[in-house]
Amino acid sequence: MARHADFWWHLEQRIRVEWWAVVASLALFTLLISYFSTGLGLIRLDQTFYDATLATSTTRAASPDIAIIAIDDSSLEALGHWPWRRTVHARLLDRLHEAKAIGLDIVFGDADRVFPNDDAQLAQALSRQGRVVLPLVLGAGTGQRPLAPLAEAANRLGYINADLDSDGTVRSVTLQRAPASGAQAQHFVVSMLEAAAADTALARLKTRPLATPLLIPYAGPPGHFTMYPYWAVLDGRVPAARFKDKYVLIGAWGTGLGDKFSTPAARMGNAMSGVEVLANELQSALENQWISTPGRWQTALLACLPVLLACMALRRLSPRRSFLIIAAVLLLIFVASWLLMRYAQIWMPVTASLIGVALAYPVWSWRSQEAALQHIDHELRKLNSERGAIDLALVPGERTRADGSLSARITQLHGAIAQLRHAQSKREATLRFLSHDMRSPQNSILALTQMQSHPGHALPQPELLDRVNTHARKTLGLVDGFVQLARAEAIEITRQPLDLVDLVTQACDEFWALGQQHHMAILFTDHPEAAWVNGESTLLARAVCNLLDNAIKYSPDHTEISCHVYRRDQAWAILILDQGRGISLQQQTGLFEPFTRLNEDAPHNPSGAGLGLALVKTVVVRHGGSISVRSNEPRGTAFEICLPAVEM
Repeated sequence: MARHADFWWHLEQRIRVEWWAVVASLALFTLLISYFSTGLGLIRLDQTFYDATLATSTTRAASPDIAIIAIDDSSLEALGHWPWRRTVHARLLDRLHEAKAIGLDIVFGDADRVFPNDDAQLAQALSRQGRVVLPLVLGAGTGQRPLAPLAEAANRLGYINADLDSDGTVRSVTLQRAPASGAQAQHFVVSMLEAAAADTALARLKTRPLATPLLIPYAGPPGHFTMYPYWAVLDGRVPAARFKDKYVLIGAWGTGLGDKFSTPAARMGNAMSGVEVLANELQSALENQWISTPGRWQTALLACLPVLLACMALRRLSPRRSFLIIAAVLLLIFVASWLLMRYAQIWMPVTASLIGVALAYPVWSWRSQEAALQHIDHELRKLNSERGAIDLALVPGERTRADGSLSARITQLHGAIAQLRHAQSKREATLRFLSHDMRSPQNSILALTQMQSHPGHALPQPELLDRVNTHARKTLGLVDGFVQLARAEAIEITRQPLDLVDLVTQACDEFWALGQQHHMAILFTDHPEAAWVNGESTLLARAVCNLLDNAIKYSPDHTEISCHVYRRDQAWAILILDQGRGISLQQQTGLFEPFTRLNEDAPHNPSGAGLGLALVKTVVVRHGGSISVRSNEPRGTAFEICLPAVEM
């Protein structure tokens, strides 16, 4: 018990150390890949998860305060090919005098040389409306700006540069920039809020870091906002009252016209027009709703939480349950990310956590199994050093691989368990032998000597000596049988070629005289010239002699004992057949167990220790062979030994 407790205590200590090492390693690994995700390329996976999460969690309705006047295919068909005369835009602006602010998403960077007076008419319309914002494009040098008269007539200017990620998708917007010229520029959306004098929205917006990208919570896919065809508004089909106190965005939406962008909300590969991107940015600014994300260090630390959760579960669960827990934690990461996006508008990158949790199961399985197997190896080495050469006796004929694979180490463990079980059975057999078989004749001798001390019960000296001699011989027989069995189990077998025909012939000659005393004939005829096997001649001869001795003991006088040697497939067989009283099927089940004696209480039953057949089986099995018995009760028993044949 002390050794058992010590074994498991040391193993538990080793597993605990391995667990802390796995936790620390995975946490550090997850922390680093999260912090350096951009440089490692993991940002692309995070972007993919972000797009899927945003697209499935968005349920916001388009703001009723925002309307889009689209330069669509029907407008191009009604008003002619693009570009239109600038007086057309001036007429449209005159119809939108009740709009809160107008964003004209068309860059008028060059003068109209065909209709030079149109620029002045457009400038006058801009002045009359008074709340129009014109776009500019920041870039190398001066970028692209509206004509000076138009820029002066507009209420505000704002840049419309899209923040494209590495995969060409618009996920964020920067509302303030410092271009190369040094003058700070503001985004088109901020200019529209200023033009509409939306002080509350501006005040909320300026609490955010406008110079850093803000993630856009897209309200929906393309076509989500209220949209009116340009020609219908210009023609009066759409009443001007529809645009009262609204933010109006005018921009291209037609096929092959204007900018198209990939966005998280654009499903099935449909791109979103630039004017719709502006509408989503404007709604986010009006509602002060942006998707926030923790800083790099915060993100890295939070990414470790699922890994720690998975490791805590792995410490106490079985491999099957651990696998299910890992799958549940992976699913939980996606669910938590979706819920944070849906209800808190917080994006938590998930790739680092997914990698860390996915690695937890194989890494922990590797380290825990390796720790357990190494500890078992250590205990096996201690066991082998303590037992010395006893391995051969405990697991005769068993071969184990010596490599470090899992199967080989488990086989070695199985062999050690078999050794322990065999050692336990040997211990029990030895105790039984010492406590019963050995003590019985000694007690009988003691009883005889005590009887002799009482004259009234004393035996005649010849009878006394005969009885003492009988019990002493029985004791010596028991000791001899036990020693022979132990030697057969423990001796190292030196395998040499030997002829079974010669071996059986010598055994028959050895028992010829004993057979003659009982008027028995021992016949050995009809055998091959030679039957070669590899083995230890002394042990095999002892096994054959034990069978012949039993055949003589358990057969009546005036009978025959026949011996045969013949080929059976890839083996040579020795058959010893007697005409004795036979063995029942029930008795045959434990026939080769040590200390098994049949009909021990029957009259005239031969004496013995019950170790002869156990020795025979031990010798045969250790030579890689097999032994079987066939009996026709009440008369006749045949023992057959099969040993692997060798060619000479």
